[in-house]
Amino acid sequence: MGPRTDSKWSAAGRGSTGPITRAAQTTVDSVTAQFELQVLGAVTAVGHVLPQMLARGDGTLLLTTGVSSTIPAPFLANVGMAMAGLRNWAHTLHAELRPQGIHVGTVTIASGITPGGGEADPDAIGARYYGMYQQRNRIEEVIGDLDAFRSLVTRTGGHGNPAGV
Repeated sequence: MGPRTDSKWSAAGRGSTGPITRAAQTTVDSVTAQFELQVLGAVTAVGHVLPQMLARGDGTLLLTTGVSSTIPAPFLANVGMAMAGLRNWAHTLHAELRPQGIHVGTVTIASGITPGGGEADPDAIGARYYGMYQQRNRIEEVIGDLDAFRSLVTRTGGHGNPAGV
């Protein structure tokens, strides 16, 4: 059957996505750029490994999203639209593929990634992915504090500074 293939997808560092847009400034082009990177990139990656997983009746797919996938933030509108779509797809894939022995999960990054930053340390984040891979007992893992981000959005009236998030 060949070597075992499992997959983790993150669009981080995969090229330019164009500007991050606020809700009222979001255009078809700004959403398309984010959607192509975040969602279509993941669909492509999954499409490459899923046939092997289905054939053996086992596998793990871990997809990465950002905090705007779960908490609406007007200053991250186009990113949030794409991330929410990716998160939704992960949940629907999980529901469809779990009976076939394939675990799908999503890791939501709700903080800056900082060496030595506790749960935001790259090694700690890697350990969370590995835990999901090994345990296969949950669909979603959140790294960071959703309440802190929600508070930022509320405190700034949705006018937060994307560079400061």
